[in-house]
This record gives sequence, C-alpha cells and structure tokens, in this order.
Amino acid sequence: MSKPRRTFSCFATVALTLVSVLITWTITPSRANARTILLDAYTCDRMAAIAENAPMQSWAMMESPAGQFLTNAVILTQQSRFLIRFPLDKIPKDQQIAYAELVVPVQTYGGNDARFFIWRMLTDWGLGACFNYRTTLGEKIPWAKPGAAGISSDRATRPTATPRLTQNGDVVINVTEDVELWYTGVALNQGWIFTVEDPGTTVQFNSPIWTSQQTTWRLRITYEPKADKK
Repeated sequence: MSKPRRTFSCFATVALTLVSVLITWTITPSRANARTILLDAYTCDRMAAIAENAPMQSWAMMESPAGQFLTNAVILTQQSRFLIRFPLDKIPKDQQIAYAELVVPVQTYGGNDARFFIWRMLTDWGLGACFNYRTTLGEKIPWAKPGAAGISSDRATRPTATPRLTQNGDVVINVTEDVELWYTGVALNQGWIFTVEDPGTTVQFNSPIWTSQQTTWRLRITYEPKADKK
C-alpha cells in the first residue's frame, strides 16, 4: 500500500508547484513591453563643478596645484559640489517609469566611513553657475545659500541617496523616484547635486567629459506603457 501513497505525494507536489507558478505569474507585473534607455554624460545639457575657494568658476573640478583647476577628475570635499542634469526627452509619452539607476564611477576616496550625498535640485541653474550664483548669464542670480546649500530651496529636503564607499569603481544608485517625479511633471527636472558633508572625507570621480561612454556617468531608465501596469 505504500506505493500509491508515494504516487499521490508526487502528484500533490507537482500540483502545488504548478499552482505556485501560476500565482507568481499572475501577481508579477508584465515587462513584455518594457524598454530601457541608457543616457551618458555626453547627452547631458548642464554640468557645473563649483568650489568655495573659486566662487566665480563653473569648472572647479580638480584643484592641482593650489589655485589651479583641471577637468580630468571631479574631486568633492565639504567645500566643493558637482551638478549634473540629464534631459528625459528620449522617453516617449504616456509611459510608466519602472526603474531608474544612476551609475557613478568612483576613482578613489579617503576619510573615515567615506560617503557622498546626491540631492535632487529644486531651483533653476544654468550658464555661469558657480559657488555664489546659480546663473551669471545676463543678470547674476544668487543661490538661496552659497554653494546651492539651501535645503528645501536650492536642493531637496532630504538626499536621494547617501552611498557609503567600500571599494573603487562604479556606484549604482536607485533614482527611480526622482526620475518619475520629473517625467510625470510633478517636479521640474533640475538635475542633481553631489556633495560631501563629512569633515575629512574626499571622493574622486571620473570626469564626465574626459572618459569614454562606457566609463562615464550613466543614467539607465526602464519604462513601459501605462496600460501594462497591473
């Protein structure tokens, strides 16, 4: 009599497995029509590297030697910032943002428990943006606080992410919420600002304009038609 019991057990296991697969398939949103685009730094329409000791410069990326600034790396300390904006016009209309990630290439870093901050920018900035002003084209318009430091005025109330660094190389940051806000028009796309907030911390990134498309800053966005969302 033991064989029938084993046969029944086998059939029961198969049946339960099939039910589990069907349930999983039913509750998992379809991605059949999803598309992914990759935007690199060469598609950006705004960038600025600003520093407290170069208050009127837009490209104060890497100070070496003192008082002279190069553009072959981006070095962040408490006294410097980097701003970047990716336009989203390559995403078709009437889509749903499924996922977005920003890939940032870190060359090296220093300091105890090193980390950097990425914030969604709130205020408009553009040509001539520097530590003192968000634009110097025509009329000089100051930041709410120098260095775009105004919380809830220049930048968002809280950071989008605060990656802690454990090794050099690409850091992948989930920026889905920011991209969705921009794409839907809930917030204007003013890009991001990168900062270091901890004393003694230094973070050095690949320059977005001195590296190849494979090793530069990249924004990867997956989207799908709204009708496909369950």
